[in-house]
Amino acid sequence: MSKNLSLSIFLVPVLTIFVSYLISASNGYVDWCIPIIEGCTSISKVGRYGLSFYLYKIFIIPSLILMIFFWSKVYLSIYKNIVLIFLSVVACLFLIIYLIALGFDGKIYRFMREIGIFVFFVLMPICQAWLTISTSHNFLNKFFLYLIIFIFIGLAYIYLSILSLDNDNYENIIEWNFVFFIFLFFPVFYFSIKKSNV
Repeated sequence: MSKNLSLSIFLVPVLTIFVSYLISASNGYVDWCIPIIEGCTSISKVGRYGLSFYLYKIFIIPSLILMIFFWSKVYLSIYKNIVLIFLSVVACLFLIIYLIALGFDGKIYRFMREIGIFVFFVLMPICQAWLTISTSHNFLNKFFLYLIIFIFIGLAYIYLSILSLDNDNYENIIEWNFVFFIFLFFPVFYFSIKKSNV
């Protein structure tokens, strides 16, 4: 397991989203705010227009390929489970489908976005929680608080999605935080197993 790999999976998408937000807000495509706290825009809207349209595809899609490589390394050297590697790769591929369709209009592209983000948001947290529990010999306690927060945000996101509340800001806030925690998992997991000598 590589530190650079884990950090790249976290930093590249997060920085890309942050820079894309600044570009989109500067050009008037989205409002100025602190999206992770105020939820004035969705993550997807940040990557739909102008230069951000290209940044999302150029930087985040390769990050997902690195994520697939991460899960393959997990399978080969940490936890050999064929179902886990299959689900994690499927999750990554569906988010790639979402990113390819992002910024394009039409029913097919809309379907690609909806199914892509839904599958990723369902499968990736399951895979991360599964891996954490299955490799918990010495560091489950270190992940305990992280998992509580992660599950809470995930449940809140699903709850708001089902209710389809009129106030989109709440859903956007949860979406921003949910995505952040998904990507944060990778460096947290790396440093946990390194410290535990797993």
